[in-house]
Amino acid sequence: MTPHTYLFDPPRWQPARSLYPRTGALFAGSAVWVVLYGWLGYRLWTDGLTPGITLNLTLIGACIVLGVLIVWGWRTLGNHWLLRLQFWRRDRWGGLSLDQLQNLSPGEFEEYVTRHIFERQGYRAINTPDVKDGGIDVLVFDGQGQQAVVQCKRYRGTVGEPVVRDLYGTMIGNGATYAYLITTGEISNAAYLWASGKPIELIDGPRLVQLGRTIAGR
Repeated sequence: MTPHTYLFDPPRWQPARSLYPRTGALFAGSAVWVVLYGWLGYRLWTDGLTPGITLNLTLIGACIVLGVLIVWGWRTLGNHWLLRLQFWRRDRWGGLSLDQLQNLSPGEFEEYVTRHIFERQGYRAINTPDVKDGGIDVLVFDGQGQQAVVQCKRYRGTVGEPVVRDLYGTMIGNGATYAYLITTGEISNAAYLWASGKPIELIDGPRLVQLGRTIAGR
């Protein structure tokens, strides 16, 4: 297997609830920065720089370092919140339950995977037309332009090893660097064993429900 098959940058899914403690921590850090900045300003206003210069220089350094970290943190976290707000406004699904996913039509299920699973993570995702597509339901591109292929199986049963083998062949045949098998059903142990060590991610029904409630971790 050539090294290029591992270049795709897979999503780093994180629970949506992780936004709240991170936001709280940033608020606390910002409050500390304001206090330090105010203390420094008060000292400089009343005494000037020279008296207690060691403490003043320490406060200046702390304000600079903490300020940079806070700006970087709010920028990163702000992007996550903006992405969530965008999908709150236009995502007609939200995080669906397993029963709801299984009741979607095949086309709706592919659209859910495209928009709610991959686009919400910041990837460019294309739902291929409902025609003969060679086993590819969704094409996903990362920030470096590497391509992954996605096969969607709206099943209630178990997906076995032959499906994973076919998907791997489809990935190689299309020059993709990663592959996803996403199903509302179960995935057999043989399929997991065969995919082990290969650039393939297998996502069964319960995990798909969980991923529908995640945020981008990029």
